[in-house]
Amino acid sequence: MNYEGLKGKNDYSVTVFFDGKKRLFTEYVHNIYSYTQWLKKQSIEWNYILVYIRRTRGVLCYYKNGDFLHKFPDYEIKGRVKQGW
Repeated sequence: MNYEGLKGKNDYSVTVFFDGKKRLFTEYVHNIYSYTQWLKKQSIEWNYILVYIRRTRGVLCYYKNGDFLHKFPDYEIKGRVKQGW
């Protein structure tokens, strides 16, 4: 995966899914952990989130609800990755 689209601020876009359906798309996300805390505060239920590199639209990884989340995806262990992404 090429990470050239990362510049340090609002590097990610996130799609939120619940029961197999897209619930929410947020284009500008700086901190993955804080974003999931915001979802919780807003009472937005989710099963998993799909994280993109915002500037290139490349899929980075996904996290299931309950996974341990860092502020930013760790590029050694960056979340779950499906084949073909």
